[in-house]
Amino acid sequence: MSDLHKKLKSLRRERKIDLEAIEKRTKINIKYLKAIENGKFEILPSTYIRLFLKAYCVEIGADPIDALHQLDELNNNGKEPNNSDEEILPIIDINNDVDESSKIESSKNLYQKKSEWLKGFSMILLLLFSIYIIKKIVSSDENLSMDKNFGEASYLNPITDFELINDFIIDKTNSGSINVHPPYMVKVISRKDDIWIRTETDSTLPIENILNSSQQDNFSFVKRFELLVNPAKNIDIFWNGQLIPYLESTKHPAKIYLNGINRTITIQQFVPQN
Repeated sequence: MSDLHKKLKSLRRERKIDLEAIEKRTKINIKYLKAIENGKFEILPSTYIRLFLKAYCVEIGADPIDALHQLDELNNNGKEPNNSDEEILPIIDINNDVDESSKIESSKNLYQKKSEWLKGFSMILLLLFSIYIIKKIVSSDENLSMDKNFGEASYLNPITDFELINDFIIDKTNSGSINVHPPYMVKVISRKDDIWIRTETDSTLPIENILNSSQQDNFSFVKRFELLVNPAKNIDIFWNGQLIPYLESTKHPAKIYLNGINRTITIQQFVPQN
């Protein structure tokens, strides 16, 4: 794990991604991001340690599944078997008289009656739960039937960074550079299909939009441009008139980062977890 946090920090610096930018996109406090890069995972809230590490890896283009696997190995190695608990055996007094035996027999009868009552109550709960499950299945089938006519439209649903982290994994990451000069202009064109996009330029707030078929949108930026598309299907992106390579046409989301300072391009393409 000590090597992992060094590699993550080195990868972030190599791709020239600022911690402040990651903090802004993920809403994770920068002190926790620094703790990840310093290998001090005990500083992170235990409830969110896996989510924070996964979000950080997605932002820098690292493999979150491998990082979480190494985190699990670290946690497993840090646990020591607890042999302090000893089995406590009941002490049996062989000198119990007949009256004591009678009391035990009476207690046993009460226990049996209570056990039978609990079994009956459990059967009733199981029956009610079965009825509930059957109703849910029937309701789901009806909803699925009603939604058949909205197949393609479902791809236009907005997607949040939290959903991107939890429901998808990075399938491919492509990076490169392009020979452009400021002022920077970006043109996004949807060739055939309607697509949902979210753009963020420099320090402005993210803006969502839907590009209809054969529609285009134009943007200008100084240092940084970020584009999230869903789906990344039949879409062309031009930077100062040059077509951006590496972007594959898929029915899943993709993130495109343009760095105006270094004139670099980073494209992350996602696929569902399952």
